[in-house]
Amino acid sequence: MTESDALRQEIYRLAAAADADPETTSNLKALAVQLWANFDEFTVEELEDILRDEWRTRGLPFNDNAEM
Repeated sequence: MTESDALRQEIYRLAAAADADPETTSNLKALAVQLWANFDEFTVEELEDILRDEWRTRGLPFNDNAEM
């Protein structure tokens, strides 16, 4: 499994958790930073884009304008 595959699996897991409890996983930037700590071949901006796309696909709320 590549790091990219692992990243996508982790994002899918986070999105599934957000389906159950959107309040705990609505801060997109915080999630991107957490993921970046584990998948540092990506920039935070790339991770935000991937997360945003996954959230939109699922119709989930997120706050990508929150302060870090």
